[in-house]
Amino acid sequence: MSFELNRLANQLDWNLLRTFMVIVQERSITRASQRLNVTQPSVSAALRRLEERLEVQLIERGSGRAFVITSSGEKVYREALEIYGGVVRLNELGNQNEQALSGNIVIYRSSHLDLSFLSAEIDRFRSEHPAVTFSIITSQCADVVRSVRQRVASIGFCTRPDMAPQVRRHQLASQEFGYFCGPLHPLFQQEAYDPSILAASDVVSFEGEALAGPLSQIARHRARHDIGDATTASTSSIVDLINLIRSSKSIGCMTTAHAGQFAPDLWQIPMDCDPPLVDIFGLLDIERPFTPAERSFVNTLATLDILSV
Repeated sequence: MSFELNRLANQLDWNLLRTFMVIVQERSITRASQRLNVTQPSVSAALRRLEERLEVQLIERGSGRAFVITSSGEKVYREALEIYGGVVRLNELGNQNEQALSGNIVIYRSSHLDLSFLSAEIDRFRSEHPAVTFSIITSQCADVVRSVRQRVASIGFCTRPDMAPQVRRHQLASQEFGYFCGPLHPLFQQEAYDPSILAASDVVSFEGEALAGPLSQIARHRARHDIGDATTASTSSIVDLINLIRSSKSIGCMTTAHAGQFAPDLWQIPMDCDPPLVDIFGLLDIERPFTPAERSFVNTLATLDILSV
């Protein structure tokens, strides 16, 4: 970034940084425009002006590419968060009267986890603070950890995270998973299962169901009990996993809570062994400059033993 500090400080429009901050949090120019209530071309133009002003590329562009922030973009985003937190704190100092909490809280979570407890708490928090909004992003475990480390996410929930020094993890109760099949599978609605059929069944899985992956508990359980043959498809989406099980002769593994909520038509294969249990962690960057809304929500989750602060 080849610029004179004084010139940049005097001339840079804060709204450009704020727009870029929202783009990164939403991981989409379209969603950022919806959240900011402006047109998509306006958001794109603001991003382009910021890049020109800083003389760096912040977002990688390309047809059909997933959202990718550059290394320079990560640094600018972290600085924008610091500035935003400072502006909010100045506003708090200038107003001694109690004011309504507002702002957006970004939560990254793994799709394979049942976070119904979090949904209930978000609803309760919103009833007390209606000006606060939430962005909930579903992603793979590695992306959840990365988003917390890069301060894109206010909070993260995943399994088996590799931690950075400033990121604190809080282990919650393990979640029970089960093996399910659809109407095309020969074990569908069979009270007594044939182990040989189960062993020869194709598998559809969550990404990460590997011995070195975040869902290694499931991989080890399958290997130990000779469950499933070849993995034919994998996904990071619980919806896609359910649809893959419904439309094929394959089996898949998901939380029993998810199956009860979203897939009551699937059949849980009765097993003569204990079910796989998967660890779940809440993640928090304790050095992040939290906004008042984020801090209030984090403190609430800490009181409920969902996060450690």
